[in-house]
Amino acid sequence: MFVSCSDSQFLESHWNHPISAQGTPPSDFPALERNLNPKSCGTCHQNQFQNWEKSFHAKSISPGFLWQKEIFTKEEYKSCLNCHSPLAETKSEIDSNFQTPEIISSKSHNFPDGIDNPSILCASCHIRNQIRFGPPPKINKKIEQNSGRIPHNSYVVKEKFESSEFCKSCHESKETGVRLNGKRLMEVYTEWEGSSYAKDGIQCQNCHMPDREHSWKGIHDKDFVQNSLEPKWEVKKNNGVYQIKAELKNRGVGHNFPTYLVPKVYLRFFASLKSQNSRILLEESIVGRVVNTNLTEEYLDTRIKPNDSYKISFDYKPNENLVTELIWEIEVDPDEQYVRSFEEELKNRAGTLSYHSKKQLQESLYEKKNSRYILFTLSWKVPVSLRQ
Repeated sequence: MFVSCSDSQFLESHWNHPISAQGTPPSDFPALERNLNPKSCGTCHQNQFQNWEKSFHAKSISPGFLWQKEIFTKEEYKSCLNCHSPLAETKSEIDSNFQTPEIISSKSHNFPDGIDNPSILCASCHIRNQIRFGPPPKINKKIEQNSGRIPHNSYVVKEKFESSEFCKSCHESKETGVRLNGKRLMEVYTEWEGSSYAKDGIQCQNCHMPDREHSWKGIHDKDFVQNSLEPKWEVKKNNGVYQIKAELKNRGVGHNFPTYLVPKVYLRFFASLKSQNSRILLEESIVGRVVNTNLTEEYLDTRIKPNDSYKISFDYKPNENLVTELIWEIEVDPDEQYVRSFEEELKNRAGTLSYHSKKQLQESLYEKKNSRYILFTLSWKVPVSLRQ
């Protein structure tokens, strides 16, 4: 096991785009190690592969991404690929600019069966120039050698793999990027850096890769989000008026909740009426960062900082109706910005998009519209009034 220094230049070099083609595998590598298809990696790293396969990293090249190639400039699309498809070999699958003799040759050596998924693969993070990189071993133990050889010719240990800085390259907009109200479009690392989590040494990986799980759960996972938030409320009745106070606390997210400008969280309060056998909406709030589809103007930013709360207070006086129950419903829309933007694009470009791109856009829009879910439902039964 070769352990390198945790040098400050590692991440700059590791995420220096465009990443060079991997080239010819070492001559002593057997066929399994020569193949960079994640399925090959999964032969030994089964848990990591199974989690990755269901993750958004494995879906970074999706219809929602691909349709936009038709409307982006070559440079814009090339820039997007740095994070969505980091390897030169995977980029060549979706961008002809990367179909150079060197990259095509490397692809034939490292992906002998072709590339069926040009997304973020195992090699995107763990391999550079045929050298394997990874975090320190969890347990110091003797490596069993097979025929006198350590797999992959061993690997280079880098502590940065367990640092939030490792994620920054793709989850933080560049300093030169678009700013709205003084904020970049993505500032996950900056939000975390200023939080108590950073001061306490809690890294991105502690929450999104617990026990080195390769699933990177986030806003789309209901259980994951539920475990990070705490809703509290109280209802008092005074002279026929219901006084409602509620708060949603960010008790487990080490950055603003929700981060980015894409997701929105809706806090809705209802009253169930006995006379109408239905419920009416009393109050609705949005937690999130609301910007226009052109990404040129910010209208609202009500995101919750780490350990802070979003608070609501209002009164409700029924009009002759008998209230049987008050309900607080919290709904998460993980892809709200995409839905709004894609609907607008479909309307404005319906006549100019190619059939293939339009189909990809429609498919993605349908998927994102159906990603919403109810996070919490809290109810308060109105006490029965007894006859005096």
